[in-house]
Amino acid sequence: MTVTRLPAASRGTRLPALDLFRFVAALGVAVFHLVAVAGHGGVQIWGSPPDQVFGWFYRIAAYGWVGVPFFFMISGFVICLTAWGRAPEKYLISRFVRLFPALWICAAITTLVTAVYPRVFGPVPLRALPANLFLLEDPLGTPRIDDVYWTLWLELKFYLLFLVVVWIGVTYRNVLAFCLIWSLASILAAEIGQPWLDALVMRGNSHYFVAGIAFYLIHRSGPRPELWLLIGLSWALSIHYYQGNPLPADKGMSYAPSSLLITACFGALALLSLHRLDGIRWRRLAVLGTASYPLYLLHYATGFAAIHFVSTHTTIGPVPLLVLALVVLTGVAILVSRRLEQPVAARLNRAFEPVTRPARTRSRRPRPAPGHATPAC
Repeated sequence: MTVTRLPAASRGTRLPALDLFRFVAALGVAVFHLVAVAGHGGVQIWGSPPDQVFGWFYRIAAYGWVGVPFFFMISGFVICLTAWGRAPEKYLISRFVRLFPALWICAAITTLVTAVYPRVFGPVPLRALPANLFLLEDPLGTPRIDDVYWTLWLELKFYLLFLVVVWIGVTYRNVLAFCLIWSLASILAAEIGQPWLDALVMRGNSHYFVAGIAFYLIHRSGPRPELWLLIGLSWALSIHYYQGNPLPADKGMSYAPSSLLITACFGALALLSLHRLDGIRWRRLAVLGTASYPLYLLHYATGFAAIHFVSTHTTIGPVPLLVLALVVLTGVAILVSRRLEQPVAARLNRAFEPVTRPARTRSRRPRPAPGHATPAC
């Protein structure tokens, strides 16, 4: 395999289409939860079972779960984009600053909402808060502040796995080798059947991250046969594992539309990687893109509580209330992103500057004259 020199990384160039994808994925997951998963614990936030309230739209909303694998694919694309040319410490700091400030802010909001209005979700025990603030609730077995946090633990593990590539050196050959090894390990994990190996390689979800990385390599260096083969393998694994997921069956979903939607996610990133979406230049998409993470963190427990409260105390219809909830949650997410998350992230970046700043060249001490001992430090 020949390896050509890649162009300089375009880390400073924002891709509006990618921001659009982020927001669409977050919105799809929000609609899925607020409509298709609205009967949590016997509490009907709409007053009646959602399939009776929304009718045919319930069937459509049930497919919003596809936003989760789409998020993972986008994450693979973005991590490879941001890690190229970065030292390991800068990579770790950038991921920490991207992941945790919004998490801390939204966790505080969710905890406050569930404490004030525990009719749908109650607040987690105090002992569980520290683990949630550092995404350790799943490995430690403590309750989650919000059930959607399960995906963040997978994201964190992906960041740590990719750190190996950053440590060795982010090159085309190293990234491709990482994807091939990870894909092979995920396939073998199914045969070996060891829980620790499944937890490490994230069998059932790893192929989405791998596909996103491969699409970024196409975006960066052009289409190559080995990359399309890797994407084809990831697509085949995604169809296989999605059909083994009991969630669609529980919601009465057909696997054929699910497979088509998963394929559409691959197609969307293929268009992006081939620069077919470069004409999308609307700058406001950056606002929605940065707000997609807070929207994802806030829509579930906080959204359930808000809808239950409004539907219980007003006569507003379910469809206008759903639209109102999505608009308000998006607005709150934008405010959290711009007024809280970004200032906190800026402070953290300044605090970490001594770690990322190159060490100053130390003045060389004069060599001691013969017969003179060097003072002990």
